[in-house]
Amino acid sequence: METIKIAHLYYDLMNLYGENGNIRVLTKHLEEQNVKVILHTLSLEDELDFTKYDFFYLGCGNKASFNLVLEHLKKYQKEVKKAIKDNKFFLVSGTSLDLFGKSFTNLDGTITKTLNIFDYESKEIDNRLVGEQEFTFNSLDKPIIGFQNRNTILDSLGELHLFEVIKGFGYQMDSHFEGIRDHNFYGTYLLGPILARNPHFTEYLVSKIMASKNLTYHPFELAYETKAYQEYLKNIIEKN
Repeated sequence: METIKIAHLYYDLMNLYGENGNIRVLTKHLEEQNVKVILHTLSLEDELDFTKYDFFYLGCGNKASFNLVLEHLKKYQKEVKKAIKDNKFFLVSGTSLDLFGKSFTNLDGTITKTLNIFDYESKEIDNRLVGEQEFTFNSLDKPIIGFQNRNTILDSLGELHLFEVIKGFGYQMDSHFEGIRDHNFYGTYLLGPILARNPHFTEYLVSKIMASKNLTYHPFELAYETKAYQEYLKNIIEKN
């Protein structure tokens, strides 16, 4: 049986909105593909080996957690960059998105160097961007939905954007694009958790992971998840 190894990074620090739900959903649907899933939960006390895993997940945390994680991850900056170039899968949600740019500017003007994986800068603002979001994803014909609760903005990433905004906030309050997509790196401010809220996006990721292993993907039953998705989407549209 083929094995897929998942690293849930900083599971204890970056799980502010129950984002470990993304890992539960992903694991369930991968196991339905008749593959063995090995999940390791890793944090500050662990040495990280980015060559051992197929998929990495990093969720949302508060400012104190963000700073702790940043200092730990800085030791692995080259390894992270190489893993992305080697087409390892990354899903990054919420405030962890700010870790992967060049810098983070606090409200008081203090600038903190971040991982410098991507060419953008994040900035803290004095109001929060909160609410339900509706985006499009050019690899799927159904909208992506989720929730944002953030007080940061970042520079546009041009062609590296992940989603296009239908309703809600992009990189900045009036931006038309949101998130990062580079190789198999998917980063977004969306919470939800995004994989629980968007079964079609989960299906997309699972099919991509299977293809990376030269395995046949078998479409799975999404009746319950799809019904919940349709209800969420209906509520978002009606509130618009």
